[in-house]
Amino acid sequence: MTFAGTIRHALILGAAAAMLLAAPLARDAFAEDAARGLGADMTADDVQAALGRLSDEEVRRFLIEDFAARRAAAPEAAPPLMETLRAAGDALTANAGALLARWPELGAAFGAVGARLAGAGGLGLAALALALSLGSGFAARHIWRRRAARRQIAIAERNIGAGAYGSRGSILDAALFLAIELSGVAVFALTAMVALYLGFRSPDLRYFASSYIAVVAAILIAKSMVDFMFPLRWPQYRLVALGDAATRLVHITALGLSGLWMFEAITSQTMARFDAPPGTPDLFSLLLGMLWIAMALCGVALVRRATMDLTPPATERGLASLLTRNWAGIMSGALILIWLLFTGGALITGDVDIVAARIFQTMLIFIGFWTVHRILTLHLRTRIMDDAVKAAIGRAARASFLVAGLLILAPVWGLGPEALAAGGGAGRAVDAALDIAVTALIGWALWDFIRTLIDARAEREAPRGETDEGADGEGGLGASRSATLLPLVRTAAMALIALCCVFAGLSSLGVNVAPLIAGAGVVGLAIGFGAQTLVKDVVSGVFFLIDDAFRRGEYIDLGSVKGTVERISVRSLQLRHHLGAVHTIPFGDISALTNYSRDWVIMKLPLRLTFDTDPHKVKKLVKRIGEELMADAALGAGLLEPPKSQGVIQMEDSAMILRVKFKAIPGKQFPIRRELLHRIRAAFEEAGIRFASREVTVRVQEDAGAAERRSAIEAAASRGFEEAERA
Repeated sequence: MTFAGTIRHALILGAAAAMLLAAPLARDAFAEDAARGLGADMTADDVQAALGRLSDEEVRRFLIEDFAARRAAAPEAAPPLMETLRAAGDALTANAGALLARWPELGAAFGAVGARLAGAGGLGLAALALALSLGSGFAARHIWRRRAARRQIAIAERNIGAGAYGSRGSILDAALFLAIELSGVAVFALTAMVALYLGFRSPDLRYFASSYIAVVAAILIAKSMVDFMFPLRWPQYRLVALGDAATRLVHITALGLSGLWMFEAITSQTMARFDAPPGTPDLFSLLLGMLWIAMALCGVALVRRATMDLTPPATERGLASLLTRNWAGIMSGALILIWLLFTGGALITGDVDIVAARIFQTMLIFIGFWTVHRILTLHLRTRIMDDAVKAAIGRAARASFLVAGLLILAPVWGLGPEALAAGGGAGRAVDAALDIAVTALIGWALWDFIRTLIDARAEREAPRGETDEGADGEGGLGASRSATLLPLVRTAAMALIALCCVFAGLSSLGVNVAPLIAGAGVVGLAIGFGAQTLVKDVVSGVFFLIDDAFRRGEYIDLGSVKGTVERISVRSLQLRHHLGAVHTIPFGDISALTNYSRDWVIMKLPLRLTFDTDPHKVKKLVKRIGEELMADAALGAGLLEPPKSQGVIQMEDSAMILRVKFKAIPGKQFPIRRELLHRIRAAFEEAGIRFASREVTVRVQEDAGAAERRSAIEAAASRGFEEAERA
């Protein structure tokens, strides 16, 4: 065997050995690949073929691993509601008993604070550090306020005599007052902390003193906020018209509650940091919480007694009056609810800080929104606008504040979209209900605001001219173009808002609205092809309105019918005939339209006078009467050109016809015509001018019989009646 043959045989044997050794590894690798890709992009035949190449042990192992992976990836089911409530009750009972059992150790908790500070110089040095820091902060705040007071006095003098919150300038001035007060608090806190850290180096001492500096700073912030809402020196800027005594009570109550709250929070944290016995900080918080609710209820009762004169009578109706009469009970209930949430949440979760932070954030949000709402209310009271528009703005603002408050508070209390989605089906249902409620509230507020604006504008645009009972159905000056189109705009706005709310609600329920929108377009197209007459009416109406061919209240003639435009819809209009009948005409059936109420109208009055009348004399009398009518305050406003005589226009067998004409505003011509005829009759009677009587002359042959004479008289009388009708 040659060397090349030997090498070839060796390579063949080596390849065979490698294949034999790699067969188990390849089979395991194939099993893993099949396990990873099984069912992903494989057909049923591929799956059968893949499983056929595996042993029973490999298939069993694959199924066990796949089941474990799927179970690990599946979300954990939320516990049932009753189980959750039972667990909360058990935690409440256990934690309450544990806290009450810590009562003998409460003294040791305060002793732990003193023992921890002993290494830093003792409790006396800590108190000295706190006093020096507070003194430095108050001194810096006093210097700052002396300079800022001049700015405040200048602002107050600028607003003397001006209504508080009556303009944007006064609102900005009030905000500037608050900014100046808060800047003083910032100066106090910064100076106190700098003095503390420059004078003392112990970490425990710094922590102790800085904690109670934060308590004082929080009280000063609360004082600034209360002074912004209920200032003592500027009663006109109080958000509620309280007296001075009631305002002082509000200040004392608010500052006492905020100070006690902050003292409890800071002290319990300090006790926990300085190795107090477990549970004693929570027991301290529980005890001071009871003191806090007692102080709060007493403060509400005192303020209620001091504001009895502001309570509206029981006969006054409305939600605002109801809330004003019962504000003390509502406030007491809210404070008790806050205390119960704080106490119960602390006992259930065992963490006071989380519950306290949530309640504190809720209170700040409520106070902020209430303050903005009261400022807006006071601002609207001073504005010159329609009362309905003011009410609509107030309702829209309350709805906006409610929506914003819900969106802000939901994550604070663990009701955000992510938390609800993780809570299983019940959480998703609550999330969908909240989304639908918010959408409905926004839609209602938007529709109410738009509807009120449109109605107020339509009321202003409505014609207020005098009507004439003898108008012979010819109508008067109609409404403006805006008043004609506004009802259609209101209908379109309502439909658009309702459609958007429906689609948003369906989307909240998990429905894919994109196919619905596309389907609505297809259905609309199909309806358009199937109802071409309806489409013709709608399109014709759009172009009539674009051309401004008619307006509501105008008198129009369509050839077959005529009357005053009473109502305009999407596909038709309604005409009110002067005899009372209502005609409904689709826009597509209108081929020609005559409008008698646009811009101006000319009225011509024929006068039948005797042949001995001097036309020049009549012309002078009519001219004088026209000048008198133009000078009349009521009738002159409707005259565009004064009445004047056009002379003799026709000669009849029994009379000479003269004509008088004038130009007037549509709708004003009827009272002008009535007064003009009254004055012409009086002036002609005084001047000796006689109106001619209508006569019919009948000529018959002398030898005509009685029947022929009677027939000739009847024919002549009929012709005279027809001529009078045409005239």
